[in-house]
Amino acid sequence: MATIPPDSRETDALIGFRDEDHAPAASPSNVWRILAVDDDQGFQQALAHALRDLHILGRPLELLQAYSLSEAAHLLGKDRDFAVILADVVMETEDAGLRLVKGVREMLGLHEPRIVLLTGQPGFAPVDEVMETYDLSDYCLKSDLASRGLKNVLTAAIRSYSQLSAVSSARKGLQLILEASNRLTAARTIEQIASAVLVELADLLKVPAEGIVCVEGLDGAEAAPAAEPVIIGAAGRFEAYLKGSLMALPDRSIADSITAALTGRHPIARDDFQVLYFPRQHAMADYAVYLATGRPLVAAEHELLGVFAANASKGFGNVALISRLDRMAYEDELLHIPNRAALLREIERLRIGKNGGRHRMLLIDLDNFSGLNDAFGVALGNRILGALIEPLRQAFPPPAMLARVTADLFAVIGPAEQIDSTQAMTVFEQPLRLDNTLYRLTACTTELTLDAVAGNADELLRAAWTSLRAAKQRGPGTRVAYDPDIERQAGERFALMSRLGQDLQRDALFLVFQPQVCLSTGRIVGAEALLRWRTDAGLIPPGEFIPVAEKSVYIHAIGDRVVQQACEALKAIDAAGLNDLPLSVNVSARQFDAPGLAERVAAHCAEAGVELHRLALEITETAAMRNFSQVAQALRAHRAAGGIVAIDDFGTGQSSLEYLRDLPADHLKIDLSFVRHLEQDERCRQIASMIIKLGRSLGVGLIAEGVETRGQADWLRDNGCQTGQGWLFAKPLPLPEFIDFCRQHAELG
Repeated sequence: MATIPPDSRETDALIGFRDEDHAPAASPSNVWRILAVDDDQGFQQALAHALRDLHILGRPLELLQAYSLSEAAHLLGKDRDFAVILADVVMETEDAGLRLVKGVREMLGLHEPRIVLLTGQPGFAPVDEVMETYDLSDYCLKSDLASRGLKNVLTAAIRSYSQLSAVSSARKGLQLILEASNRLTAARTIEQIASAVLVELADLLKVPAEGIVCVEGLDGAEAAPAAEPVIIGAAGRFEAYLKGSLMALPDRSIADSITAALTGRHPIARDDFQVLYFPRQHAMADYAVYLATGRPLVAAEHELLGVFAANASKGFGNVALISRLDRMAYEDELLHIPNRAALLREIERLRIGKNGGRHRMLLIDLDNFSGLNDAFGVALGNRILGALIEPLRQAFPPPAMLARVTADLFAVIGPAEQIDSTQAMTVFEQPLRLDNTLYRLTACTTELTLDAVAGNADELLRAAWTSLRAAKQRGPGTRVAYDPDIERQAGERFALMSRLGQDLQRDALFLVFQPQVCLSTGRIVGAEALLRWRTDAGLIPPGEFIPVAEKSVYIHAIGDRVVQQACEALKAIDAAGLNDLPLSVNVSARQFDAPGLAERVAAHCAEAGVELHRLALEITETAAMRNFSQVAQALRAHRAAGGIVAIDDFGTGQSSLEYLRDLPADHLKIDLSFVRHLEQDERCRQIASMIIKLGRSLGVGLIAEGVETRGQADWLRDNGCQTGQGWLFAKPLPLPEFIDFCRQHAELG
């Protein structure tokens, strides 16, 4: 554990909580492991100093430290055994700590470690809202740790973690208990142990198995509480009365004897029969066992019956307790069907003996169920889920098992020939009727055999969920068969995103510049700045990292850095004597989610001493439609301040002319998918011609992307397109090479 010099400001505030009661050195399994995630090295050092030699609940602490969200993600991806995670709210991003909490709970599925959120900026993330939204143990100001007591905060979190771990361990042990067997509890149900008791009792007394087992006040789903005793076990001539009423017995004296034993809470012995009584305190219900002996018992046999009754009472109690715990652990509380734990258990059972290939699992996830809950309330949402159970059971009858994995995610598992996504879709072909109202539901599905993934049941379910996410990304009602490449690609994207955060800090992302040429004069009239990422292994193609970057928390920082580098490039271009050459940069749709985009761009330009009209913002037509009003407002602000706007990939989106009328633009960029086929495809020529005419009628400039041949350039020029960009003129160039290219081009001109 790291140490710090005593002159740190926070050391004095924390060191007072050191525990002077030193315990013997403990093995790693006998320590509380703490993960601190904070980019403040001074605080991390003070924390390490304060926790040195500290013992909580009889154990020492082991502190691991991470200094960023990405570093913590790498660490948690390999090592998840932490009792407490201390996380700063603001690190490399303003919400890094909150994203860490979300990632730990939702992406990694870690629910036992307790998380204490820390902040040095009071009021930055409101305490009440954060505590309600996120699964946290505490939310502390760093400055308040001294007054509240670091040890007290950790003790509360560790005690909560210890309790959660104990519950988890108990549930794991429960499966072993459920599967354990002994002479009387080899079966899993009260009815089965009742039958076993009659057989064991008859064998003990060496008489025929002729008898009845009755229960009164059984608490559980197997036999509901009734006003009179219920026959749950029967053997010999009494088998016809199983699950019936005592009053249905032809011999009223037998019913009276059983009733007397239950009412008086004592056994009854007669010359030709015995009635044993199993009391509630041991059996968890009142049981009476009638056995026709056909002879009186000797004293030794009565003693044996007493011992047997004591053991059998505990056997009934154990089975009842196990049955109750089984329902608690393996039954969904809302829908009363198997839950996730039961699903995992069934997967493992079916995979025993390598039979996984003959069984299949299907995941069914309702589309926009959260939207339904938001619109109509959770109560109605729960009723809709309940109403779906019977149609799903009809579609997948036994031996298939239907389970609820999460809120609106169901799983069906069973023989491969029975489990098919097409069968699931039939459930949603007709609207669901509830209270004379019809609800049309759709769902995404994925299916896979139980041997599709190596590892345990958790790994199989995780792989299926990854495949299901891919289905949901394609839209409602999508069916996707499991593909290992989907899981591999998801892992690669996560690794790429983690590396992106690190490389962003060390300026591994840089710009290259592709010239834009006047098709009439051949003069260079501008350039597009394109983002590249260099790693130790080489360049990562933009098609791989740009989609990942756009979905990451880093997109806003990347956007700011692109504008800053573009401004630096403009200054270098001016210094080279290439004055007034404009540059354009691409803007992601997500950058408009944060307010003040136009103001940040203007601030970067002002700081660099670059006039705003030298910088064009490019946004794709599709991205502009994502949040049109917000995008249009930001672009109007940029133009009003003197900036330029270009609509990229024009003609490939789904915008209407009405939107185009309201979207501020100085240039339309004809997508390369049209330019590429100008010389061969009349339809592409017609579309390109329409875009050019539209741009001219709107009074905006036209830039053609992907120009690779002289024939394409000539057609574009002859049909009124002013500017071309593509490998015919130059590939994207590093800034020094771009400047040299412009100089040579100017000299040749």
